[in-house]
Amino acid sequence: MILGEAARWWLPTAAVTGFAALAFFAMARQAWRPTKKYWIAALLVAGVIAVSASAWQQKISRAALNEETARLRDVAARLDELGRLLETGPGTTPDQAFDTVAAAIAALTAKIKDLENQVQALQEKSRARTIDTDTSAQMADYLRPFGNHRVVVSCLPDDVEAYGYANQIANVLRAAGWEALGPETTTIFGEAPAMGVTLYVRSGAAPPDAARLLLDAFTRFNIPYQSGVASNDAIPDPATVELFVGKKP
Repeated sequence: MILGEAARWWLPTAAVTGFAALAFFAMARQAWRPTKKYWIAALLVAGVIAVSASAWQQKISRAALNEETARLRDVAARLDELGRLLETGPGTTPDQAFDTVAAAIAALTAKIKDLENQVQALQEKSRARTIDTDTSAQMADYLRPFGNHRVVVSCLPDDVEAYGYANQIANVLRAAGWEALGPETTTIFGEAPAMGVTLYVRSGAAPPDAARLLLDAFTRFNIPYQSGVASNDAIPDPATVELFVGKKP
C-alpha cells in the first residue's frame, strides 16, 4: 500500500524520464549525419534537466503536502479537545453546555484581570518617588535668584523610600543656594500616608516668602505636594519652612 502510494507520487517524474529515453533512442537510430552527435548531446542534456526539475518539484510538493497534513492534524486534535470540553451529560442541551463554557471563560477572564490589577498596584507601590536630574537642575536654577531661605526637610523614621525622596528635595534646595537642613526624622506631623510633600510654617505667623516660592516651584516642575500650607507650633521660627515627606500610599 505504501509503495503503491510512493509510485503514484513519483509517476510524473517517471513519465518525463521515459519520454526522454524514447527520444534519445529514436535520435540514436536515425541515419548518420554530421550534426547528429550534437543533437544527441543536446537531447541528453535537456532530458537530464527535465528529469531533475520534475524530481525537485515533486520533492517540494510532497514536503508542502506533509506540512499541510500535519497542520490539519493539529487543528483536528484541537477540535477534539474542544469537543470534549463541550460534552454534555444526559438531558443537557447544546445551549446549556455553551452557557457553561462561556461562564467558565468569563470567570477565568475576570480572575486574570484581577491579578493584573494586583500586579499593577504592587508595581506602583514599589516604585520610589524621585526627581530626575534635568528637573532637579531646572528647579535649582529657578529658585537660585530668590536668595537664601531656611528650610528644614523631614520624613518619618525607618522609611527608606521617604528618606530618599526627602534627600533629593534637600539637595535641590542646597544646589539653589538655600539653607536646607535634613533630612531629619520625626513623627510630630502624623503618620498618615501622602504622596505629596506637606509644607508647615510657624503657627500664628504669616507664611514666609519661602513657602510661596516653594509652592510655585513645585507647581512649575510637577512635584506633588499637599494643597495649602499647614501651621504647627513645632516650627522653630516664623522665617523657617518645614517640608515633610510622608509615607507613600
